[in-house]
Amino acid sequence: MLPQARAALIRALSACPGCREAQALHALACKLGLASDVVLSTALLTCYARRGLLAPAQLLFDEMPRRDVVAFNAMLAALGASGRVADARALFDRMPERTPASWNTIVTCYCRAGDLASAREVFEASLRAASSSVVSWNAMIDGYCKAGRMDAARQLFDRMGDSLPDIITWNTMMAGYLHRGDPLSAIAMFHRLMDMQQQEGEERRLRPTTVTMATAVAACTQVGDFALGRQIHHRIRRLGTWMDAVLSNALIDMYFKCGSVDDALDMFRTMPCVPNLFCWNTVIAGLGMNGRGEDAVCAFRDMVDGTRNQDSEVRPDSVTFVAVLSACSHSGLVHAGRKLFSEMLAVYGVQPQTEHYGCMVDLLCRAGHFDEAARLVQKMPGRPNAKVLGSLLLNAGFSKPRPEEDGVVGLSEWAASRISELDVQDGAAYGLSNVYASLQRWDHVEEHRRKVSAAVRHGRGPHHKQPGRARASCDPASSECELPWVAAKNAAC
Repeated sequence: MLPQARAALIRALSACPGCREAQALHALACKLGLASDVVLSTALLTCYARRGLLAPAQLLFDEMPRRDVVAFNAMLAALGASGRVADARALFDRMPERTPASWNTIVTCYCRAGDLASAREVFEASLRAASSSVVSWNAMIDGYCKAGRMDAARQLFDRMGDSLPDIITWNTMMAGYLHRGDPLSAIAMFHRLMDMQQQEGEERRLRPTTVTMATAVAACTQVGDFALGRQIHHRIRRLGTWMDAVLSNALIDMYFKCGSVDDALDMFRTMPCVPNLFCWNTVIAGLGMNGRGEDAVCAFRDMVDGTRNQDSEVRPDSVTFVAVLSACSHSGLVHAGRKLFSEMLAVYGVQPQTEHYGCMVDLLCRAGHFDEAARLVQKMPGRPNAKVLGSLLLNAGFSKPRPEEDGVVGLSEWAASRISELDVQDGAAYGLSNVYASLQRWDHVEEHRRKVSAAVRHGRGPHHKQPGRARASCDPASSECELPWVAAKNAAC
């Protein structure tokens, strides 16, 4: 009876869905007199650790009358996963026996904590003890990649030779290069991997994964090598690589950025998995950047209405609204932009941020609704940044119908002053010259350009000026500023 109960408990622990169930199984083991069984105790310890229950795991480990190396490794992994680096090292040092899993765990623990010096010390010790595995190599390389030390990562990779690296090693190196702004090296690694995979006996061991292909496609997108991106897509189909959301999203993004909108949409429609929010954001942004603003708005409506995701709800986030409002701006969809902006908080619970106000100001200015854009800046929570002010400034002289000259100049001078406070080297600060030129005030053009150039030469910027001294009427009890032009119009009403 007891052997059957022991086996049943071990199976139940491996499939245990939650904390209460784990504790109930622990109580049952004690009731059956099986609490001292090392295999059952180790399974229970692993169950606790997997759910982040470090305290009961530690108590169980301390009370075990006999511990084998599997129990030590389970406790070591629990401490490492909880970030208890010092405790993990103390336990590692007193282990009577160590396996490659023990070394792997402590190296990974140090790498996650960012202590690469200690990780390298343990790693080299594992090599001397002839107890290392490819997992330790991968952990060390990943630690260097995440710290931006690609030279050290490449040195370790080259030390591994041709036979030791697995596909995870190659993926780690490619992702490291990509995230550190070196997509060409990531592509070079991909080509080398493909050459290695063609060798006899390596086809299965180095079979590319979805991560491999997604990283390679993203690298092609960054360097603009869309021909290679298409070749990789054909290879994906030939190899039968599973198209998860990450890989599908990378391909969709690539096709949009190379202008192949139909290919991008075909890729999106034929995704074998349900598109997530990232995929929808890519589609909306891609349609917008290709001048198909109305389609971008339709894609947004399809997303929130559940046209494609009938079984799961996808709610827009801040990035979604930046994408769709930018699409409206580039296509001149003023009514749609206004409606979407008004729905952000009221319907979808997304608080408009500075970037959303910037999109709306740009949309309104491009369409000639300069008064409305100025009022929107007035209502912004906090102070507008250089991008928002730049949209006002650069469009000030070209609104239709054009406002009175004094109003244009007053607002433009206010915007230029605020931009120079934020960053005198921002190119938008020169936009006031365009406003003066559009009004044929050539003496003001030269004077303003001299002032901005002198400010740049002398390094005057945000650290040399007191913020909030622009020509704007501010209520001390409020974060809102009244623009000079709007203030004048309000006073006249």
